[in-house]
Amino acid sequence: MNKKRIIILFGVPVLLGILYILRYKILVLLCIFGGYFVSPEGSAVLTNYCFHETDTLILDSSYLQRSPVIVKLAKKMRVGQTVKCYGFKQYKDYRLSYALNPFTISRSKQGYTISQWIAFDTTGKVHTTLNLFLFKVRVPDNFVHTFECTPFMVISKFRCLKG
Repeated sequence: MNKKRIIILFGVPVLLGILYILRYKILVLLCIFGGYFVSPEGSAVLTNYCFHETDTLILDSSYLQRSPVIVKLAKKMRVGQTVKCYGFKQYKDYRLSYALNPFTISRSKQGYTISQWIAFDTTGKVHTTLNLFLFKVRVPDNFVHTFECTPFMVISKFRCLKG
């Protein structure tokens, strides 16, 4: 056998083995990268969870204040009211669901505060649907724990709704 065949015969299985071992890390990194374009909020949450950049992530509110789920809920709220652990079906707002689901929202005279303690499921019983436009993929939330993840708090504040 020549050297090229030996490299191909042994190199391909080794490469496939390495990819198999790293498959969840690769999937998480693809979600972070792809999420930057589809759901920058979700990408920021996943990045912080996997690489522990801060104990409290201040999330950009530009999308949150026009999210259909948040706008609908917030319009019903009075000053001083808090809705804790508000969960919703992913299809109502995929972009928001990748970052915050469920979440707590409070209304004050200064505006709105949204928060959530981020700690992904470790049992494999909770799933997230990734909407890839042409098709959907259901993945267990615990796949992110291929990294040494650290729970943290997400907070976002804004004065008014834009929807």
